[in-house]
Amino acid sequence: MKNIKHFLIIVTLVLATSSLFAQNIREGAVAPDFTLTLSSGEQLKLSDCKGKAVLLHFWATWCPPCRIELPEMNKLAEKLDANAKLQFLAVCISDTEKNRASFMQKNKYTFPGGLDSDNSIAFKYGVQGIPMSLLIAPDGKIEKIHVGMMNKTQLADFIKKYASL
Repeated sequence: MKNIKHFLIIVTLVLATSSLFAQNIREGAVAPDFTLTLSSGEQLKLSDCKGKAVLLHFWATWCPPCRIELPEMNKLAEKLDANAKLQFLAVCISDTEKNRASFMQKNKYTFPGGLDSDNSIAFKYGVQGIPMSLLIAPDGKIEKIHVGMMNKTQLADFIKKYASL
C-alpha cells in the first residue's frame, strides 16, 4: 500500500510538472533552444537557425502515423536548399541511434535530424504525442503547433508562409 501511494505521488508530480512546462510551449512563445547531434555528427543549435523559419518535427521509428507522414516530410526536406526561407529539422525520440540510422537507410530518407537520446528536447517542448510539428518563425518564436499526422495538403498549409510543396 505504501509503495502504491509513493508511485501515485510520483506520477502526479511528473504529470503536473510536464503539464505546467508544456503550457509554456504555445504559439507566440520563444522556442526553447537546444543542441542536436545530426546524423552527420555535426552539432546544431536551434539558435543558429535564427533568421530562417524552422519546421521542427518530432517522430519515432516505431510510430505508425510517423511512418505514414515521413515520405512527404522527406520530399519537403529534399526540396529545400541552403537559400530557402525554411529549414527542416527532425528529432527522433524514444529510440536508439541504431534503430534511427537503420530506419533512415532502409527508407532512403535524407532529411536532416538526429536522435534526442535522453528525450531532453522532447521534454523542453512538452511533447506528449507524436508526430508533433512546430513552425518556428525566423525571430525564434513558435508560430504554429500541430500534434498528429499531417497529409500533404495539411503540411503544405502548415508551411505555406515560408515554402511550398
